Amino acid sequence: MSIASSLYGSDQAAAQIMFGENARHVPMWMYVQDSGSGVVSFTGASRVGEASHPLRYGSERTHQFILGELVIRPHLVMATDTLRGMGLAGLATNGHDLRRMLTDGELLIATSAAKASLREQGEL
Repeated sequence: MSIASSLYGSDQAAAQIMFGENARHVPMWMYVQDSGSGVVSFTGASRVGEASHPLRYGSERTHQFILGELVIRPHLVMATDTLRGMGLAGLATNGHDLRRMLTDGELLIATSAAKASLREQGEL
């Protein structure tokens, strides 16, 4: 479910009023890594069912630099040291072994739907 959907139903116009004309609301996952002295780095991925991803902003070029804001509305936040040493590329390309992360970590935030999904999968 997108931020816009969770806030406004399916009204994308209302979301753009709230977040700006170029806002895109997409499902995603992301790892955040402490990089020292008040800095974090992050890597992640997002997939949508459309042929053209909304974060491409209509471009066919390989890379885009986006300067703006990242609005995060987490369904699940898990803290762990299990991934230490993997680097951002490793985090982006490996699967998410939630059970392993929980073994050496903790669940910080989880919506009721996220907890129910973890229970169904036998992760909690």
